[in-house]
Amino acid sequence: MKATTRGLPLLFIFSALVLCSCSLRQRAAQHHYQVGIKNFEAEHYAEALAEFSNAINKNPSFTDAYLYKGVTHYTISNYSLALADFDKVIELDPSNVVAYADRGLAKQALHDYRDATNDFSNAINLDPYYGDAFKFRGVVRALFRDWQGAVEDFNEALKLNPQDSEIFRNRAGVQIIRKELESGIADATRAIELNDKEAISYRFRGLGRMQLKDYEGAIADFDIAIELNPQDAESYAARGGVRLVEGKLEAAESDLAMATRLDPKNLTALVSFAFVKMKRGDLEGALSVFAKAAELGPQFPEIFLSMGHLQSDLHQDAPALLNLRKALELDPRMDYAHFRIWLIRSRLGEGDEATQELTEYIKTRKSEEWHEWQACIARFLVGDLTETNFLAQAIETARRPTERERQLCEAHYYAGMKRLLNGDKPGAVELFEQCVASGQDNREEYTSAVVELRELKKP
Repeated sequence: MKATTRGLPLLFIFSALVLCSCSLRQRAAQHHYQVGIKNFEAEHYAEALAEFSNAINKNPSFTDAYLYKGVTHYTISNYSLALADFDKVIELDPSNVVAYADRGLAKQALHDYRDATNDFSNAINLDPYYGDAFKFRGVVRALFRDWQGAVEDFNEALKLNPQDSEIFRNRAGVQIIRKELESGIADATRAIELNDKEAISYRFRGLGRMQLKDYEGAIADFDIAIELNPQDAESYAARGGVRLVEGKLEAAESDLAMATRLDPKNLTALVSFAFVKMKRGDLEGALSVFAKAAELGPQFPEIFLSMGHLQSDLHQDAPALLNLRKALELDPRMDYAHFRIWLIRSRLGEGDEATQELTEYIKTRKSEEWHEWQACIARFLVGDLTETNFLAQAIETARRPTERERQLCEAHYYAGMKRLLNGDKPGAVELFEQCVASGQDNREEYTSAVVELRELKKP
């Protein structure tokens, strides 16, 4: 008993020493952490990483130190190292909302879009009021070409953060892709009102204006974007695209050349160079440029669609079908790939099979997601719409005046092809001539009509 009572004070003293030691280590860890924050804010990233590591050495369960170390790694593009840090935070604190969101960003940077979406969804499930998680998930959904899902996420993000210019800007980009041009322009304008120093907002608005054929307004926006960020290859490529559709080919080539000097792998510039060659009648040259673009951007179905169109015009039917099906593999909802496949298969004597394939595709399309004009083309090709009604629908379904001539150009081309497939060459010539007379030389159907006329008029 006496030994026991003598031992108690020793135990208490030992416990106090341990607690004191832990407290000192925690204070030291906190000191390193605070110094790390200051270094991070001063953009002294190597020093910040060293301090966060020191903090973790003092306190291996210091979640904020791991989190900030991950953020620092992410900031200097060390995405794999950032991912490891965010993993550790979630291991230590499975309810850490910010860690899930940040890990999603790291996965997005590593092109692991599916897992990134899961992380953003986890963050939202943990905190439905965390607006950034909706914003981030919307971007990834757009990368998946889930346009509707992206817009829904941006809408939720704006409810939570109505003054965030980035959300308006991102929603503008998706709306312009979906051809909701007026809404996209309005969103880009709102983004500019909230932050007039972001070049990308002007670029998005310029792209919307270009599609509305407001070329002067588009050029003005791209000029501002370039002034704000003279190293932005995309803005030069976009301005070159406007000059391309205006038919100012030399000016277009100058802008596209600048874009490729700034970024030799810029796909927008490369694809525009291909269209310059198309406008000059060099279809083989355009095809070679598209092939290079496909190597650099194998994830973009639009490139394979354009290659398939050109190869179809050149009667390279087998490779055309391969490229068109590649486009559909990447995005099964590419209507014009389905239309061109129908034309090629019908030309090859597979008319019934082609019609059955397109009919099955029509069944998969939800009316609320399908533009009415594309539905008309599909119905005409499979025989559910007469030529007279089809040509009338080209005007009636136009959502804005600038779309009428484009849709008429397409209508006359597809009607001409059906005439040609049915052996009515004079009728085909008449319709192809009307397609060309539309002056819509930025449409691939226009180029195709020119090629068909050249063949039909050979002596």
